[in-house]
Amino acid sequence: MIQRKQTLYLLAAAIIGLLHLLAWTLFAIQLLASIVCLYTIFKYKQRKRQAALCLVAVGLNIVWYLVLAVLIQQGMLPEAIPYVACLPLVAAILCFLARKGVIDDEKLVRAADRIR
Repeated sequence: MIQRKQTLYLLAAAIIGLLHLLAWTLFAIQLLASIVCLYTIFKYKQRKRQAALCLVAVGLNIVWYLVLAVLIQQGMLPEAIPYVACLPLVAAILCFLARKGVIDDEKLVRAADRIR
């Protein structure tokens, strides 16, 4: 369902994930996170799985920062990190907000089922 707010959050997170090219390994992690976000959009009928996939995307964004730290420590990247290093954090926040929206939808459906 395109009109849901979590769909917009996930789409924005997927687009943000593809905006930078610091190193090949970092790009691969963000590409995987973007694919997970896009896949999550199409799982709108399975809200529990959708919430879990949002957490997977958040986890991949955290892994991105861990790999960034390792690459800087090994000297493969300069210590002066460009502004694009903030983008995975924004994507993680958007995925977390999407998860909150999915959980709210699940609560709404359960409340509607109780009324029947």
